[in-house]
Amino acid sequence: MQLVVSVSEALSLALARGPLPTVLRSVVADGSTIHAEIDLRAVPDPPTALRLAASALGTVSVALRFLAFDGAVATFEVSAQARALPAHKLLNYLVGPINRALTTEGLPDGLVEIRKGTGEPVLAIGVRDAVAAQVDGITLTALAVRDGAVHASATVGDVRLR
Repeated sequence: MQLVVSVSEALSLALARGPLPTVLRSVVADGSTIHAEIDLRAVPDPPTALRLAASALGTVSVALRFLAFDGAVATFEVSAQARALPAHKLLNYLVGPINRALTTEGLPDGLVEIRKGTGEPVLAIGVRDAVAAQVDGITLTALAVRDGAVHASATVGDVRLR
């Protein structure tokens, strides 16, 4: 099966069980880059460093440029700014709250991680594990973000929702 959906349609599918988290203010796509506005003040139970940054910076603009999908993990180069200042150092403080929120929604722990990139940091998302936690019988075989859309290929067997 091949599927091409806009990033906003993909987000709607991903959020079928509930609304957009309050920390995420907006999501749009341009080419192979996904842009998001993240309100640091809405992060639940933030570490002290993040709480201090949130009070000073408020909303962070994040650009995620799609890099690759290796059959299990999608990677994105991350650029983050708040009030025209680089905010990359805050990314490590967001991983814990993001993973806790995903676990609360029934997804496996550790789906999101930040890796050192050659220039900018890299966001790695365990897409295969996220899909497997939601449905049996669908195996994602290819994934890309281009032209403002998510392009996915999957094999489909006996499908059963979890």
